[in-house]
Amino acid sequence: MDILVSTIIKTHSLQFIQTDVLEPVTQRAIRYLQAGYSLHLEGPTGIGKTTLAAHLVQCRQRPSLWMMGGQNTGLPDSASSFKQACAEGWTVVYDEFNRSRPDVNTVLLSAVEPRIVSLISNHDSSDVTIHPEFRVIVTSNAEAYCGTYAVQHALLDRLITLRLPEPSILAQQKLLVKLTGISREQAALIISIVQQFLRQVGPERLSSVRPKLMIAKICQRLSITISADDSEFRQVCRDILLSRSCQSALDANEVLWELFNQCSRPMPMIEHIPSRLPPTASYAGTSTS
Repeated sequence: MDILVSTIIKTHSLQFIQTDVLEPVTQRAIRYLQAGYSLHLEGPTGIGKTTLAAHLVQCRQRPSLWMMGGQNTGLPDSASSFKQACAEGWTVVYDEFNRSRPDVNTVLLSAVEPRIVSLISNHDSSDVTIHPEFRVIVTSNAEAYCGTYAVQHALLDRLITLRLPEPSILAQQKLLVKLTGISREQAALIISIVQQFLRQVGPERLSSVRPKLMIAKICQRLSITISADDSEFRQVCRDILLSRSCQSALDANEVLWELFNQCSRPMPMIEHIPSRLPPTASYAGTSTS
């Protein structure tokens, strides 16, 4: 069973934006890592768990090993990179670790506590004493969804679990403005449309920041006018949001179009209607005869 190690991910590529709600969680996380404990960052998809983990890695200023959980990935005892991380005091970030089978994560138990692991390879077997600065940061989604496994209680007992709070509307607005450069009014429009749409088509789902950020980035990079009256903006929203609906595509599309109409700019008032039209003019839908 192979381990999926990513040394391509650069922590500076995951831009971290501190918010009033997230700041106390971040400070506690840093203190717990300094005190010698490893962390479990828990929260719904798109809330920023991986970005926070990358920020914590930067704060520690030590080498890091990045892994992604999956059905055919995990922490096999023969992983030389994990052995090096243990021996040299790296920070191991294990993203979506509950996507890997619990049995392949068992090596984490002794690595975190009592801080000694037996690593077996084809050639030898050796005990590795864990470096004092070795830390593990795992992330998971608390909701049960396809491809995840129940987390071992013995492992959670060794970690400090921090649940990331859902960012407020103002925090999301700040995030979109800083990451994309759009105006506060444009960010507010995107957030409003996405929030209301997801609330109507999937009330059981928590709202993710990810689709809002996707819409903002696409419109900013492609110079698409962020307006409910703009046809390109409507199509971007449609492409990103309709697949997130638990309703039929037809019903979801109707909900989205109604939201666009509600958010559209009011039609300008007609102050004067000429009493007599030019001979060639006519009102749409009426006869000229």
